[in-house]
Parts: sequence; C-alpha cells; structure tokens
Amino acid sequence: MKFHSESAKKVNFTLKFNPYVIFGIFSLMMLLVASFWLPLLSYQEARRAVIIQETYLFKSLLPKFNGEPYFTKPPLHTWLSLPFYAIGSLFNQEIFALRLLSFLAIGLLLYLLYLFSQRKLSKTLLSVFVLFSSFRFLSFIYRIDLEPLFIFFVFLSIYVFIKYVEKPSLKTSLLFYALFGLAFMVRGPLHFFLIPSILAYGLITKKPNFIIILFQPLGWLLFLIIVLPFYLYGYLKFGPSIFEEFFKVDLSERLYSQKDPFYYYFLALSLNFFPYLLLLLIKIKTLKKDFTLFKDYPSNFFLFLTLFYVFLLSFTGEKFDKYLLFLYPFFALFLSEILLKLYSEKFLINLSALFYSLNFLAVLLILISHIHSLRPEIEPWKKELSPKKEYFFYKKVQPLALFIIKHPIPVVKDLKELSNNKSGVLISPEILNLGHPTTVLKDPYKRGELWYIYPLVN
Repeated sequence: MKFHSESAKKVNFTLKFNPYVIFGIFSLMMLLVASFWLPLLSYQEARRAVIIQETYLFKSLLPKFNGEPYFTKPPLHTWLSLPFYAIGSLFNQEIFALRLLSFLAIGLLLYLLYLFSQRKLSKTLLSVFVLFSSFRFLSFIYRIDLEPLFIFFVFLSIYVFIKYVEKPSLKTSLLFYALFGLAFMVRGPLHFFLIPSILAYGLITKKPNFIIILFQPLGWLLFLIIVLPFYLYGYLKFGPSIFEEFFKVDLSERLYSQKDPFYYYFLALSLNFFPYLLLLLIKIKTLKKDFTLFKDYPSNFFLFLTLFYVFLLSFTGEKFDKYLLFLYPFFALFLSEILLKLYSEKFLINLSALFYSLNFLAVLLILISHIHSLRPEIEPWKKELSPKKEYFFYKKVQPLALFIIKHPIPVVKDLKELSNNKSGVLISPEILNLGHPTTVLKDPYKRGELWYIYPLVN
C-alpha cells in the first residue's frame, strides 16, 4: 500500500470554505495574540529564555547560562531562537518573540499532518482535532520550550523514513539520519527508543526496508557529524566536568531513580486521548471480531511505534509526561484512521471539533489566568532590579532576575566572600544577618518562597 495515493500527489490549494478550518485557524490565532501579554511562565521557561538571551548578548554560538557554558541540553533550539530574540529586542518584546518559534514549529507540524493524511482535508482536520484535544499537547504551543521544535524534527524524520520505505534511496536515508541528528541537537537522545521500536516492527512484519535503513554506516556517520562537534568541543575546551549536570540529572536520575510507577506513561497517554479511546472501547466487539482493522499500514506502524516506545520508556525511573509529546501526532494519526473504519467521517469531525473546542477554551482560560496572576507578581521584580546596578546571588540563581538584569550575576556561597570590600546588592532566598532587607519579593513560580534584597556597603 502506497503511503500517498496517486490521485493525492497534486495539491489543491483552492479549498472550499470550511467552517472548521476557519475556526481552527482563528482559535490558534487567538492563542498567538493572547500570548503577547504572557510573561515568563516558570523557572524552566525563564531559564530557557536566559540561555537564549545570554547567547545573543555575548554574540556567541556557545549557549551560556549566568555567564557559564551550557552543555546540559544541545544548542539547536537556542541557535534557532536567536533571530527571534534579535527581532523582539527591537521592539522590547523579547518574550513574545521567543514564543514564535514554538508556534512556527507547530504550524509546520500541521502541514506534515496534511501530508501524512494523504493531502485530504477531512482526514487532516480529524487528525488535528484529535491531536489538539490533548490538553498537554496544545498547552505547549505557546511555551518557550524545546518540545515543539523537537516534535517537528522527529515527526519530519519519520515522514522521510516512510518515504524511504516506499522507495529506498541513499539520498532519502541520509536525509532521515540528518533529521534524526537535528532532533538530537534540539533535545538530546530522548527519541533514541524509536530505533528499537522501528527494528522490532520490521522484524515482526517482515519488512526488510525497516531494518536495512537502520544499519547504514553512511547514515550513522552523518548523524555523528551533526552531533559530535558540539560535544567534542565542550570536552576539549572545558573538560568532562562540563557534562556533570547532564550525566547526573538528565541520565542518572531520570533513568535509575524509582520515583514513578511503571504504568505512568501508559496512564498519561490514555488520559490525553481518553475521549477517542472511549470511542474505541464502545466498538470493542467489532474490533474483536475483525482484528484486521489494525493491520492497515501505516496506521499500525504508528500504533506500534507509540506503544513499544512507551513500553521501553516505562523502564526508566523519574518520569515526565512531556517526554511523550513527540509521540502524540503518531497516535493521533492512528486513532483517526481506526475510528474512520468504525464511525462516519461527519460524526467524527463534529465530535472531535467539539472536544477540541472545549480543550481550546480550557487552554485559553488558563493562559489568561497566567497573565492575570503572574504579571502582578513579576512587576515588582522589574521595578526593583536595574541592569545598571551590581548584583550577587546568595547560594542559588533566580533566572527571572537574570532575564531582567540582562547580564550574569555572581553566586556567593558564603557570606565571607562578601567581606572583600564588595558593594552592590545581594539577592537572597533566606533571611541573613545583614540588617533589614530593603525589599522582600515574592517568588512568582514557587508558592510561599521569598527573596530578600540586601544593599551591600563597603
């Protein structure tokens, strides 16, 4: 079975007026416009924004955080964000500009869904509505985060992979490895479990092209050419200690700490697509009688890719549901295909549009609530902190302060370090024996945590 039918090769740009298309575009534009007033949402988002800001201000391609080289995450998201930050800085709208990369990545993902849906508008609409009915997925569209760009590159790499399976060529296989490498350069090795998933599918279905492409030396060489230089430079320039946070937190704790149950990821996947899984459950008798409904390619590949990956990832220790987000487009495509065999297209599009509408309203309301709750708590920080003053952190870094001040701030571990005739301002998360603080600021992201501002006098 060809992934694209012959009749679908030509793109028809003269789409009929479709109220669902209009609503979909309008709703996403509403999220884009509303995000204009959205401040930095969390420690993680503030940290990501600071890395981009400092890389831009230092005029360097080496990502930095508080003046130090940053190798915990790969650099591609930072590099691609630099033009957006530059444009935003012209209008004093850096935060909104940084959000645009996520919107762009999701916009490109929608076009890929159109291609995966054989360029059929109705199937595309259903796939998009199923995908965007996931609260977790839709809420990432406006975030300054690695996930949207990572999702796009992984999804594009699998699209190219399927093109290779249909018509093998060295050029297509190398493009797959290049995109797989670029996905790595956004987020690291999170998508590596796709390799054994693809291999297992190829062995079970006895499809040699699924296996052959995974054992191409030229492809892996291209992957290493894309990935290794950044890490090799870090190792030679700064030594192995520069990767300490990556190995200690991202690998050791994530892989081996036993904090979450084995079923965590299966539960997260089920909850995000619950309405559509319920529709499948209603037709369970039909599915039992006609198991061939699961045998159509490529939808069965998308199902296997998702479930086998989730199974492998479930053996890791500390779990985060956002680690599954890049699988959601594949699962949405599978659900769309299988449900179309069980229900009418009109019914499914109407119902999925309803689910999406409810989810969109929930995401929009939460976005607006963030604007109303966070902006008043961040405003005192902006009034208190000035890039013209010299600051010191006590014991730990506050990334929001870094973003506001726009330059690195030394971290003092012991008050004795301040005895060397230092003047300026100390930002501390605890009360110190330095007299009365001039200001006490609420942490916008951690309930009940306060930061104390102490003037330092020679």
